[in-house]
Amino acid sequence: PYDGIHHIDMHLKLLDEETLMWGEYPTGVADGPQIEANLQYVQSNYPSVFGTPYKIVHIPQPPELYQGNLYYPDDNGAYLTYTNAVFVNKTVLVTQYRPEFDTIAKRIWETALPGYKIVFIDCNNIIQASGALHCITKEIGAANPLLITHQPLDDTYNVSTPYTVNAWIKHRSGIASATVYYRTDTLQPFQQTSMSLTNAATDTWTGNIPPQASGTRVYYYIEATSNSGKTQVRPMPAPLGYWDFDVLGTVSVSAAPSVLEIRMYPNPAKGIVCVDLKSGFGKQSTATITDQFGRKVSAFAPGILDTGSPKLFFDCSNLAAGVYTILISDGMKTVAEKLFVK
Repeated sequence: PYDGIHHIDMHLKLLDEETLMWGEYPTGVADGPQIEANLQYVQSNYPSVFGTPYKIVHIPQPPELYQGNLYYPDDNGAYLTYTNAVFVNKTVLVTQYRPEFDTIAKRIWETALPGYKIVFIDCNNIIQASGALHCITKEIGAANPLLITHQPLDDTYNVSTPYTVNAWIKHRSGIASATVYYRTDTLQPFQQTSMSLTNAATDTWTGNIPPQASGTRVYYYIEATSNSGKTQVRPMPAPLGYWDFDVLGTVSVSAAPSVLEIRMYPNPAKGIVCVDLKSGFGKQSTATITDQFGRKVSAFAPGILDTGSPKLFFDCSNLAAGVYTILISDGMKTVAEKLFVK
């Protein structure tokens, strides 16, 4: 509602195949509740290329300083953003406003993209025109790209069998070789293990990192060379940048508590609303919306609320302005929450 140009690059930045950087406002401020609801909707309905929910990196949206006071967009402040950034090979150009906010943003960018060079550019003047670095930039793609796409390995309890590294690797001339480089000590050189083509139809190459002892952190990256002689690595700044995973200790299992809680946002709303739930495992559930007279105006499909934090979504843009009630029941307990539609 407060972004006059409605450009997604003011709020979100795709960092890799399954990671989104989200421009976050303080609770209840400006577009924060609506952006969060939209983001939760994306996570619940649109998986990454690997079929997984997107991982989210939070970065604060800074306020504008004017005559000694700080203002967010809902208080007529300029729409400042750290997500309106541009990748240029192994460098990221990031917006800059004030040191007290820029320092936090720089740390978040560097943590999210190890090995990349993060360069800040003062955007206090151009942001007044409702845009920043990404808005005024046109990227030029590589004319002869060598693609390496890999889903980073998760932490594991496995201490006995190799860790399989799969990657989609493609080049118009074909791939001559691919290698996984790995180490368990950042002060030691990388070791290497060859990858082989395991599925020609999907251009999948596979390599194996030897099993490691519990408590070990493994750092690794992938390198490939085309038949024409071009070499590429992923992550792109490797070996300065790399993926890592931990070999964990023994796991203990405890029973999950049976609870039913609800968090709903944005509220007030006039578009997509996210209902964030926590429930006991395997409870049959119903979710309905009633108007101020108790009449049902909409219903969610019944289903099973799994342990964790399932989410339900509905679009209230077709509802008349007023006060409604969201009712969530797991068969044993019902929770009601007021929704204000603008």
